[in-house]
Amino acid sequence: MNKGSREKFAIAKRNRQQATSVRSHAIALALTLLAISANAAEVIPPTPGAYFNDYAGVVSKGAASRFNEQLAQFERDTSEQVVVAVFPKMQSDSDIADYTQRVAQAWGVGQKERRNGVVLFVFIQDRKMFIQVGYGLEGALPDATAFDITERHIKPLFRTGNYDAGLATGIDLICKAIRGEYKGSGKTGAETKGGGGVFGLLPFIIFIIVLIIISRVFRKLGGYGYSSRGGGGPVFIPSGGGWSSGGGNGGGFSGFGGGGGSFGGGGAGSSW
Repeated sequence: MNKGSREKFAIAKRNRQQATSVRSHAIALALTLLAISANAAEVIPPTPGAYFNDYAGVVSKGAASRFNEQLAQFERDTSEQVVVAVFPKMQSDSDIADYTQRVAQAWGVGQKERRNGVVLFVFIQDRKMFIQVGYGLEGALPDATAFDITERHIKPLFRTGNYDAGLATGIDLICKAIRGEYKGSGKTGAETKGGGGVFGLLPFIIFIIVLIIISRVFRKLGGYGYSSRGGGGPVFIPSGGGWSSGGGNGGGFSGFGGGGGSFGGGGAGSSW
């Protein structure tokens, strides 16, 4: 190969390397933009102020109050925190298992040192539910048991529209599975911190009032829903079917206070 040929070969090689580099950067940029877009379409709800939270308004206020007090008393007896959250729909494009794990982790359900929290998520319009189980309760409530609860016990009742009975059954079976793993102190986490009762719910009540005021302002300006899918980032404004509680947000006086629990993806769910 003469000198001219070698130079042409070197130039062609550099061009191929540059093209490969450009493609690599383009792919990396596309993946970054995709990740940003996915995050922008996801909403992590604020930590609830009650154990039972019906943001979709599918159960009666009386049932919501009973469920909330039942779960508060369960924490007093066992130290284990069980939270139920019923939403109109899932505000994420992610898989339900991944999304609910992030939400449960953000809420910090369960005590930090015991990691003994469980969250039952229900998304009415999506017709999906998932039980997220904290690290410390994965032995007592393994994936197979969580699936059995949602598939064989809650699902048939949800299919008939009997949400009161379905949620009551789910709560009872979850509590039955994990009862006895830990011993309670006779107080909830919020009561231990001195924030139990009505005063424990005060920050959440103020938060909801502010959001209602903002919602009314936005409706006068043209109206927005609580979903962020049509905008450039997460928006949380409960308008109509948003996160303001239609059927009672807990309904009792026992406020929930997260303890810093963590979740590793244990649990299972079903569609109905």
